[in-house]
Amino acid sequence: MSILIQGGTIVDGSGNAPFTGDIFIEGNVIKSAGAHYTGAADELIYAGGKVVCPGFIDLHRHCDTAALADNFGLIEISQGITSCFTGNCGMAPVPNRPETRPALQNYLDPCLGDFSCETFRTPAEYAARLRSAPLPINIGFYAGMGAIRIACKGFDSSPFTPAQMEEARAYLRESLDCGAAGMSIGLMYVPEAYCSTSEIAALARVMNGSKGILCAHMRWETEHLVKAVREVITIAKEAGVPLEISHFKAAGIKAWGGILREAIDLIESERARGCDITVDFYPYDCGSSTMLQMLPPSYLAGGLEESIAGLCKSANIDRIRKLLVEGEPGWDNLSQTIGWDRTIVSSAGLAENKKFIGKTVTACAREFGFSDEVEFVAQLLYSENGKVSIINRSMSQDDIDTIARLPYSSLISDALYGPAQNPHPRLYGAFPRFLRAFVRERNVLDLPTAIRKMTSQPAARAGLPSRGLLRPGYHADVIVFDSANFQDNADYSAAAQISSGLDYAIIGGRIVYHAGKLLCRNAGSVLQGARPS
Repeated sequence: MSILIQGGTIVDGSGNAPFTGDIFIEGNVIKSAGAHYTGAADELIYAGGKVVCPGFIDLHRHCDTAALADNFGLIEISQGITSCFTGNCGMAPVPNRPETRPALQNYLDPCLGDFSCETFRTPAEYAARLRSAPLPINIGFYAGMGAIRIACKGFDSSPFTPAQMEEARAYLRESLDCGAAGMSIGLMYVPEAYCSTSEIAALARVMNGSKGILCAHMRWETEHLVKAVREVITIAKEAGVPLEISHFKAAGIKAWGGILREAIDLIESERARGCDITVDFYPYDCGSSTMLQMLPPSYLAGGLEESIAGLCKSANIDRIRKLLVEGEPGWDNLSQTIGWDRTIVSSAGLAENKKFIGKTVTACAREFGFSDEVEFVAQLLYSENGKVSIINRSMSQDDIDTIARLPYSSLISDALYGPAQNPHPRLYGAFPRFLRAFVRERNVLDLPTAIRKMTSQPAARAGLPSRGLLRPGYHADVIVFDSANFQDNADYSAAAQISSGLDYAIIGGRIVYHAGKLLCRNAGSVLQGARPS
């Protein structure tokens, strides 16, 4: 099978200026890129006036189990995403054991969705399941430290014992041997919040001299942002591994501007000393997560199921109120730094709780007769068994623009696949939104730079040879679109809106998408992670 894409405006992923030319694909490889091609082809795509570029690579997407579902693919490919990575923020469906699986399920459900029907238990079984599945796009994965910790010690807040640490290191080695691109951590979340800096470095050291990057959801993203950056840099340096700071941001009004600049100065100072640090970001001023993140770690230390069951007791609600006011060392108290009035309920499973969706926590407490926000949060989490998703209005657009301009920042979606009835719009539109809002409308970046942040730059970071550029010998993952019409349609009031304007998507040399229709669901493959050079 051969494809000729003729007369398009080629933005090759390098960041260099666009040029008009042809792309010839044979099998799953680009054979010619740039010069006018005079030979024959089985398929001809005339791309005059259209942008032709590499398929987008999303380094941070929570589709660990969603990628195995029959309906997966359209949301992603309509945005131009041809490859993505799962296992982010320490959250992954493996390893899991029968005795810890219910707790792991409750922990992951708001972000990853249900995986109770799946049978994989180990990293090797998950990798095998991916390789045997018909994948619409290319899928890579990280080992999730949160899942590893839960498998080794549940939600116990105590330090790793030597035996538990060796078990955790064995799980990480297994993941790397199965093709993981590295390890992710989610230090803002319980139970990873219980981990010390030295413990994480000891585990991450497994990747030293081998392969893999450390993808870090930091412990703090608010006023303590600089301290959080310093911690993950310390971990990476002690472990001897490259560092990717996940969804880099300054959350909460007090952190906007100056604190972000301090964090960037620290990163750039370490980069100048040779420390391998990059960051990624999503193009929205709101974040999204699980409501359990809002509860104090000391309350959750007794175990997730027991803690959720106790939320119906007034004594425990009073205890949470007190802890929220006093704060806890090492914990990012989002009720204070962002505020209940900027925290929106985005999912609820029970019919009687649907009325809360789309409203702030403060509005819900006032409108529906709760004594305060804490009582509302406790009762909602109790009734939903902890499975509640939220959206936080936490960021400054000026800060996001600053991060977008950093030469070492890549675009991600951080898309969640939980049960949210009104999910964060980044699930449906992050990549075309970036081109629309940051390039076409506000001129924050030029088109070649923006394309590089979605193609060759993430490919290099994940250690993917021969991907992310339109060059002879590279994998034939290519998209075609009209830059004036390619756009996101999802917003906070109506998130479940497919992006529009993508003309073609080609994955592995096969046309998988054309004019709004998904034509093929099995052109993807499992990406083998390798340490970046």
